[in-house]
Amino acid sequence: MIERKLLDCGLKAGGFTVKYEDELQSIEVVIKSAAGAGSEQFPCIFDAVWPEIVAFEDRATTAQYYAYVSDQLQDQILADAQAGLKERGLLDGFPDRSRYKTLADYIRALEAHAGFAPGSALQLDGENRVTIVFPESIEPAETSYERFATLLVVLKFASASGEFTLGFVGNEKYRD
Repeated sequence: MIERKLLDCGLKAGGFTVKYEDELQSIEVVIKSAAGAGSEQFPCIFDAVWPEIVAFEDRATTAQYYAYVSDQLQDQILADAQAGLKERGLLDGFPDRSRYKTLADYIRALEAHAGFAPGSALQLDGENRVTIVFPESIEPAETSYERFATLLVVLKFASASGEFTLGFVGNEKYRD
């Protein structure tokens, strides 16, 4: 089905793969340069593939594609995050970025708003990339899950402005 849709988008047969990846628990579409895909095809590729994972052979094209995807989903992401904050009683008093001199100060305020000690769960990498850093001692799953779910909602709402991007570090150190 996805293959047919991608061909209908003008991608060349044999220039892409579509397969389920166990580690991702998702279908991954890898588009090679042989497919002849360009940014003008992003809308069609998005319609054909979303919500599955897309990777282009060229990393720059992958970044451009996900910038396009982000633009398409921006309003939905913001509305979902706003609803999540309201449900948790965190919409009122949400930190206003303009009140903080630096992005690092704002990030610490976001942590506190989500119920974490400032500097305990987030780090600023570079100028505008925020990475979630899991503490060495993980709490019981239920507590930890709810706390980090709250942090993610706070970050989703705050990052919707484009002020910063989110980075995720895998859980390789916890694998068997």
